Amino acid sequence: MILVPIFILLAIIAAKIQKGLFASFLVLVATKSIVDAFWEVKIGPLSILGVQGILISVLYFKVFLNRKSVPKRWLESAKIYVLALSLGLIWALGVKPMATIETVILNINIYLGFILIPIFLKDQKCLKQFLIAIMICGVFPILVSVYQLSTGVVFQERETVGLTRYVGFYHDAFPVRFYGLMTLISILIYQSIFQLKGLFFKMFLLLLAGGALVSIYAVFSKAGVGIIGLWIVLLLLFSKSRIKQSFSILVGVLVIILVFGDAVSTNIEQLFSKEVGYQTGEVRDARYTLAGRGYIWQEYWDFWTLEQSPFFQWLGDGINRPVHNEFLRVLMVNGIIGFLILFVFIIRKIKNIFSIHKNVRVFGMMLLGMYLVDCIGLVPGVYYYYNILVWGIFGTLLMKPQLFIKENKV
Repeated sequence: MILVPIFILLAIIAAKIQKGLFASFLVLVATKSIVDAFWEVKIGPLSILGVQGILISVLYFKVFLNRKSVPKRWLESAKIYVLALSLGLIWALGVKPMATIETVILNINIYLGFILIPIFLKDQKCLKQFLIAIMICGVFPILVSVYQLSTGVVFQERETVGLTRYVGFYHDAFPVRFYGLMTLISILIYQSIFQLKGLFFKMFLLLLAGGALVSIYAVFSKAGVGIIGLWIVLLLLFSKSRIKQSFSILVGVLVIILVFGDAVSTNIEQLFSKEVGYQTGEVRDARYTLAGRGYIWQEYWDFWTLEQSPFFQWLGDGINRPVHNEFLRVLMVNGIIGFLILFVFIIRKIKNIFSIHKNVRVFGMMLLGMYLVDCIGLVPGVYYYYNILVWGIFGTLLMKPQLFIKENKV
């Protein structure tokens, strides 16, 4: 099985040689969910994901050289974000050299993420190909989720509040719900711009949207449920075509209810049982909520306030810890200064929302909203591909509004 990710990496290289950088990027996007399923595979000291990270830095270095074609303000945002993620890394070189070097490569890819998609998407044809590539990427985790639900087979034993999480071949629930959410937003953007030609393609998108929602539901992620709820509210309030956009998601929700029946409400109630219990007084300690993350945050907060030296409190010690909160992670890795820089970055992105054309502003809101929700219980700053898609699409919405003008009927 190790040959599968290696074959995909070779295919990305071959596409670059034969068809160019954009073609190789489309192959990367379409196959990323498959490569991520082999997260346990190692080539020497590096995981296959680390090898792919290095490959991205090398393959798309030429795009980095063309960064001046991107507006300076956007490049400034990229620098601010990467600085917030990298400030303290130098102090970890002597303690964890390999892990630090891998993080540096990761952060290089995050910087590239701010410019890759805006540079590659030159016209609506490129945008269409890119959105379809994201949809293709979502097919694999969706099919695995459907297979697990229909057969009861569990590939990775993961549980939360007594519920089995169908995470497929991945380490945890994050990849499944991330690819599901990106599949949904790519469908929403696609149908807001392009004509849906042919019954087969319309049915494909409808089934794909329903399958994405099923896969998100099946990992029983509080963040996933929260993001879907947030997206529905944003679409109802700000989407130019409220009925069309909301209908796509609501149909998927209806599919889940029809397939799983009363189990949906029962499982959702169980998923949030600790949070509901805290509100009603049955659970007295707030640290039990959010899958017990409060205890983790308390432990690392005590370490940072009581044991960490003032020097590392201000500049960070560069060591990533499993804190399950992006703000706390940045505080520990890059210190108070890094945390403040991250805060500046987020404020800039909130301001950027109002500079995105009103017809597609809702998609920028959805992406930023997803990022902020993920910052609470996850650490999006350590997933370079997450940042490539989120900030790449966000930047394109901001800088190239002409790509998102609805296609005229022929």
